[in-house]
Amino acid sequence: MKIFVLVLMVVAVAFAAMDSAPNTAVPQSGTDTWLEEIAYFDVEAAGIPTAYTVGCGWDGVNFWITNGAGQGGAPTGMFYLFSHDGILLDSFPQVEAPGWGLRDLCCDGTYMFGSVTSNIDYYDITTYTKVGSFVGALNPNRALAYDGTYFYTSSFSTDVLQLTWDGVSGSTATSTTWSTNATSAYGAAWDTLGDCLWVTSANGTGTVDQIASDGSLIDHHILMPGATMGGATMALVAPINELYILEQGSPDGMHGYDVNPTALERETWGSIKSLF
Repeated sequence: MKIFVLVLMVVAVAFAAMDSAPNTAVPQSGTDTWLEEIAYFDVEAAGIPTAYTVGCGWDGVNFWITNGAGQGGAPTGMFYLFSHDGILLDSFPQVEAPGWGLRDLCCDGTYMFGSVTSNIDYYDITTYTKVGSFVGALNPNRALAYDGTYFYTSSFSTDVLQLTWDGVSGSTATSTTWSTNATSAYGAAWDTLGDCLWVTSANGTGTVDQIASDGSLIDHHILMPGATMGGATMALVAPINELYILEQGSPDGMHGYDVNPTALERETWGSIKSLF
C-alpha cells in the first residue's frame, strides 16, 4: 500500500512539472450509473499530429482542442476544431502562446477564452482571431470555466478561484477563493442545467469533482481509474446534457458523459432526510 501511494505521488508531481501527457490505463466505465459514458473519440487518430493536447472548449457547434507549441513544427500552440462526432474540421494557430500554450478553454457564446501564463486570452469564435486578453489570478490559470457572470480557475490545487472581469482587454480580474473542494484541478466546466462546476484532476486518480453553485462539494466521481485528465467542457446537445473530458493518455481522447440533472435534486434529498 505504501508503494502504491508513493507511485501515485510521483505521477502527480511529474505532471505538475511539465503538463505532459503520460501513458495511462485503458479508461473504465463510470462508477456512478447516471454518469454514463456516451461518446469517445481519439484526437490523435483524428489528425492532431502529436499527443500533447491540454485544453478543450465548446463554441455551441464544435469543439476547440489545444495543443502545445512545437508540435508539427508550429512556433506557437495550435487550435484544432472538431465536430461533435469527432471529425477534425480545421486547425489554426494560437497567437503568442509559446510552450504549452492555452490550457483549458471556455466560451461565452461570442469568444473562446483560454488560459496561458497569467493571462486569459480570448478569440472570436467566427473568425478564429485573437481579440484581447485579461490578467487572471494564477500563473498559469490552468482550469477555466464561465457561468455567464463569473470565471472559475485553478491550477493543480484543491482551491477554485472565482474571477470577476470588467470586460476590458488588458485589465486585471479580481478574485476570491470560491471553493476548496477540488482534488487536483486541471480543467473545469460550468454545468448550467445542473447548476454546478465539474473539475478534472491531474493526479492520476481519474477523479472528477462535482461542486455545487455555493462552492460546497456534491461528490468526487472516479470516472477513469488511473487516468490523468486535461481540460473539460460542457456540450449542451439536446436532449442530453453532456460533459466532455480530455484524457491525457495513450492515445489522447475526448470522453463524453451524460450529466442530465437527476429527478431528485441535492436540495430535495436534504429535505427528505430532515424528515427522519
